[in-house]
Amino acid sequence: ISGASTLIIHFYMGEGSCPAAQFRINYKNGGIFYRSARDGYGFEADWSEFYTTTRKPSAGDVGALPLSGGQLNGALGIGTSSALGGNSIVLGDNDTGFKQNGDGNLDVYANNVHVMRFVSGSIQSNKTINITGRVNPSDYGNFDSRYVKDVRLGSQQYYGVNNWQTWNFQCPSGHVLSGINVQDTGSNSADNIAGVYYRPVQKYINGTWYNVASV
Repeated sequence: ISGASTLIIHFYMGEGSCPAAQFRINYKNGGIFYRSARDGYGFEADWSEFYTTTRKPSAGDVGALPLSGGQLNGALGIGTSSALGGNSIVLGDNDTGFKQNGDGNLDVYANNVHVMRFVSGSIQSNKTINITGRVNPSDYGNFDSRYVKDVRLGSQQYYGVNNWQTWNFQCPSGHVLSGINVQDTGSNSADNIAGVYYRPVQKYINGTWYNVASV
């Protein structure tokens, strides 16, 4: 072999389906190779190398994933096979793990139940979320429109009658009494209620005052 110091050992039996074999040994532990003949056709295949402690195969040589990273085609199961299929990783349980379902969608499965999805800009939970700690959102925008920020009594209204009449009055829905009008009548200066004042109860939500309703 040009440019190399090589020893070739040739074995010849002259019979059978493998009548001859050769070993090629390169100098300075440069590798051991072999090839074998088939019937009377000679050496049809090229040399194959023996892997040794000094000439170890690369990850690509044996179909493994390099420690430095690479592309894994198909599902990955840690401690088990994957029942989720596709581009998935399962952990200990064959149907519990993560799966990529479409562009930008990362799904979480527990016992083959789709419980959560991560997408660009949001997280979707398909099941109840139980939280023991405090939740501190940075954006309250979706809550602000439902908060009651203040409560007040609205504009005063009056209902009055002639003070010598017998009468009754019920506040309209969502209103409360805020005062009464007492008048003296007759020579004995009897006190009679001639009228009442009432106001609506109002709540302040998202920049607007609303009248409350009665049950």
